[in-house]
Amino acid sequence: MYKVLFVDDEDFIRDMLFEYFREQFEVVTVENASAGLNVLSNGGFDLVVSDINMPGMKGPQFLAEVHRLYPTVKTALLTCLNIDEYITLARENSISSIIPKTAPFNFNEIELILQGLLSGEIFGISRFLRLEDGIISNKYCIKSSAESRDVREKIVTELEERFKSSGDTRLILDEILSNAIYHAPAKEEGSEKYAQFTEVELEPSEYIYAQVGYDSEKYAVSVLDMQGRLTRDVVLSKMERQITGAGVLDDSGRGLHMSRLFADRMVINIERNKRTEVIIMNYLSGKYRGYKPLYINEI
Repeated sequence: MYKVLFVDDEDFIRDMLFEYFREQFEVVTVENASAGLNVLSNGGFDLVVSDINMPGMKGPQFLAEVHRLYPTVKTALLTCLNIDEYITLARENSISSIIPKTAPFNFNEIELILQGLLSGEIFGISRFLRLEDGIISNKYCIKSSAESRDVREKIVTELEERFKSSGDTRLILDEILSNAIYHAPAKEEGSEKYAQFTEVELEPSEYIYAQVGYDSEKYAVSVLDMQGRLTRDVVLSKMERQITGAGVLDDSGRGLHMSRLFADRMVINIERNKRTEVIIMNYLSGKYRGYKPLYINEI
């Protein structure tokens, strides 16, 4: 059983987290960073989840200290604040998971994110679908830029027919598929292989894979490339430049930022030099909308 430390200055938050997760993990809760560092000194922890804004040492600084002292321990932040305001701190402190305190709390989502951090099993939209009613409805292999447009329209049509709305999925898929086609494949020296907006026939090793799935509360779409050129640090840097306005003229980065902005949830999974997956999810009821989480997993 994984050992997890939750650090939050609010009693009721600690109590909720303990009650929900005590059967999945060995759970310890404390009220501040100082107490957290004290219990961590006893060893044996696999994951630390900290609130951002606490009396004394703040969450990002606390997790930076955890990284320094215990580099193998996984970390995540938990907050009810606007995550965009902490993107620079996230990059500077190598924090790639910031979980929102939604009202109501989305315990199932938090559990999936924490399980992925702990196990390294991060790929596939099936992880995010409810066991009792989740299904993968369609899978696609994309071999060209023309096929990407065709698949995009098929996915949008499926969502509109099934759920009466596809939200901003067309716009999001434009950005994600464009990134996978024009920014993922590279020449031997590392430069991008294909000029943006040109018609492209992909090599078999460059094929892109898309999936659509849904359950009773949400639908999900994933786009997977087999290049794995993104890194956590690059993603955080690109998002930071878009959020702060410094990257308004950048050739890349807008797509990731827009996808996170327009989807209820976006997850980026990276296996370095092997594969990159972007998952977007929209909840049918809208009850978990609000501040956008930051979910970047790298193995």
